[in-house]
Amino acid sequence: MSIGRDVRRPSATMREAPVLGGLEPELLTEDRNEVQLAAVDLAAAYVPEWTGRGPDDAGVAILKVHSTLAEAVHRRLNRLPRRLALDYLHAAGIRALPGSSAEAIGAIEVADGTPGPLEVPEGSVFGPPNGPVLETGRGCSALPGKLAAIAVLSEGWLALDRLEPPYRLRPFGAHPRPSAELWLGLDTTANPVGTLCLAADLLPPPGRATAHSIASQDPDPPPLLRWEAMTAGGAVELAIDFDDTRGLGRVGVIGLRVPALDWAPRLRPGQATGTPLRWLRARLLTASYPADLQLRQITLNGVAALAARSIRGEVVQPIDRSATGSRYRLALVPVVPGSVELEISGSAGGLGAGEATGLWSEVPSLMAAQPDDQVFVLDPATGVLTFGDGLHGRAVPDGYRNVVALQYRTGGGTEGLPVPGDLLPPEVSVPDLTGLRLTSISTGSDSEAASSLLRRGPAVIRSRRRAVAAADYATAALATPGVDVARAHCLPGVDPAASATTCPGSLGIVVVPRARPGAGPPVPDTVTLQTVADHLARRAGVVGASVVAVAPIYRRVAVQCLLVGAIGADLGHLVSTARARIDDWLDPLAGGDGSGWEFGAPVRWNDLVRMLLGSVPRLEAISQVSFRVDGRQLPECTDVALAPGELVWPATHVLEVAPASRGGAA
Repeated sequence: MSIGRDVRRPSATMREAPVLGGLEPELLTEDRNEVQLAAVDLAAAYVPEWTGRGPDDAGVAILKVHSTLAEAVHRRLNRLPRRLALDYLHAAGIRALPGSSAEAIGAIEVADGTPGPLEVPEGSVFGPPNGPVLETGRGCSALPGKLAAIAVLSEGWLALDRLEPPYRLRPFGAHPRPSAELWLGLDTTANPVGTLCLAADLLPPPGRATAHSIASQDPDPPPLLRWEAMTAGGAVELAIDFDDTRGLGRVGVIGLRVPALDWAPRLRPGQATGTPLRWLRARLLTASYPADLQLRQITLNGVAALAARSIRGEVVQPIDRSATGSRYRLALVPVVPGSVELEISGSAGGLGAGEATGLWSEVPSLMAAQPDDQVFVLDPATGVLTFGDGLHGRAVPDGYRNVVALQYRTGGGTEGLPVPGDLLPPEVSVPDLTGLRLTSISTGSDSEAASSLLRRGPAVIRSRRRAVAAADYATAALATPGVDVARAHCLPGVDPAASATTCPGSLGIVVVPRARPGAGPPVPDTVTLQTVADHLARRAGVVGASVVAVAPIYRRVAVQCLLVGAIGADLGHLVSTARARIDDWLDPLAGGDGSGWEFGAPVRWNDLVRMLLGSVPRLEAISQVSFRVDGRQLPECTDVALAPGELVWPATHVLEVAPASRGGAA
């Protein structure tokens, strides 16, 4: 007789979980009925004299109370492995990625007949009283009226008099070259003066979006434009206050400083009839403007805004103070990372009472801080500020109400955001100010869920926050600051933008954002791709590696099959449920095993059958299963093969339904 543990019998039931390996043990049952039955079995051995177990028996009532309370306790104990894993990641310095605030571009609208430009200051807030608000990042001298005409002078005049977006207009002609001109006609009764702002929205170039970066390579210089006001005395150059578009090369806002000018309405050159307008001209001075860029829309009084609110002058409340450090909490959460400006006063360290120590800076960790470094760590989700102990980071001086947040921003997430075309009223009523008309807005992002952190955390520990192996690059891309990245996949030795299949020294990074434009699949914009490529090439990756960030290639997959429902089942509900399950299964962000369809993984017909039979109620059988890929029909029971880096997107499924026969499934 052997003594020991029988390894053939599992010691605990395993279930799916977002931990390394995909499973976690079910230490105790969470079913109150099973708890009660187990207690009854024990009672038979320990108290055999208890035989009256009717519904009015006191012992039965005690067992029901016990099982109800035990259910909640067991549920908490079963989460212990997950909780310990999160604590381990926290001790290793790995935090959940904070959410981001949606970025928007819109146009300030003022009442017709306003006598002059209306000054809208930086930090103006627009939005409903009980919903997310948008706060402008810069000021604007808003004019009444609108942009009424656009003309391009390149190889002759090309004019647009009816501006209905999308324009699909090449700003400097089909072959951009120096001396090409873009003319904008302003229909306004007020004489422009101050900061004239224009918001430009560009169509993405055709084909697969790509961005390239090398650590030793400087970014390409933007096209150089000269902006001029066409006055009665001739062209007057306008100074560029700011240009987020980098020479009309991407979506953003341009601010032009306009002095007092005799800028009277007139007809543009080559125009015989029409309405006189105030003309603004942009002249191309360099030959670096991309020929494939098209102008979608350009609006007057453009501003960039963030779905967040600035809080100023808040006294931060202490949570605990000790010799090992101190913690304080901001009042409003979530907090936008990098937006907290702190000033602390006190008497410690030789400071006089009320004497300020200056601004304190946010850092990701206190471990590398010197004893005199005025730094703190922010937890964006809870608003908790952690300060040093005098060894790693300076300790907070003694004092009462001496920690003041001069400014911070609160906001973020994806819920309740306005959509393009909405007119948002100003939070504070201003004469002649109508509101902010949105032209575009991103989705923002929510804080990283615990399940995602449990999947990403071990990969971060393995890579030690540096990208060396292919998987390390994919992990580092998720933490790219300032952009929306939900998933990433690395193709080592591949330049997806080139025709060659292999390219030594290059790394292809396939980037999937959370944002979904309309009903289509999630596709990153060029700014996101360039930011990811620069982050990996210059900060996280191997020096000298060429990083090419690309948008994913989606294969549109439609399912065609016959569903056999149980006798008496609602066949219409069965079809709608099956269609929703297939769409969820093929989703690039949440499909497959719940973490998104695996890059390059084939779509297997038998996996589809098992998924439907296990998730659609009253479904008895499935037959005649086939796929249609990008409009091409495949034979029955044929898998869909994907190339490395490709993903799937659900198309329109053709699902037929039939009831099961009395003698069995049809």
